[in-house]
Amino acid sequence: MKKLLFIASTLLIASPAFAAITPCTQANLVGNYVMYQAAINHHNHMGRCVINIATGGALTGTCEFGNNSNNEPGFNGPVYGTATMNTNCSATATISFDPVPSVVHIDSYFDLQFSPNKESFVGNFTNTFGVEGITNGTRYSPKLPATTAKSGESK
Repeated sequence: MKKLLFIASTLLIASPAFAAITPCTQANLVGNYVMYQAAINHHNHMGRCVINIATGGALTGTCEFGNNSNNEPGFNGPVYGTATMNTNCSATATISFDPVPSVVHIDSYFDLQFSPNKESFVGNFTNTFGVEGITNGTRYSPKLPATTAKSGESK
């Protein structure tokens, strides 16, 4: 009987932790994100994007990619696309940009997994030029004031 009571009380104590994890919906995507990319194959580059996902999944923002392995500067400009959330909190996104408008168009395809609190994600990407890489990101608030980070200071 004591074992049964112990198991029942353990389940009651643990159940709120499990109850906090709810299925994801498309509405959970709505918001602002900062995301980072790193290519892992022969098209080495790093990138940082600041994006907004609106109701319905429309994606807009800007991305800046660092120099590639030949030290050529990367893209820096507007991006657009779509994003979709699944109930298991995995998501897909297509981010498109036009480094040379009407000449060069690139689509990047992202496979993402959101954290249980739906505030951050990890994943991978590929694009139309064969670049493969990893990505991660988190929500941010554009209403927070920006300050300059200071390095080397101790308190």
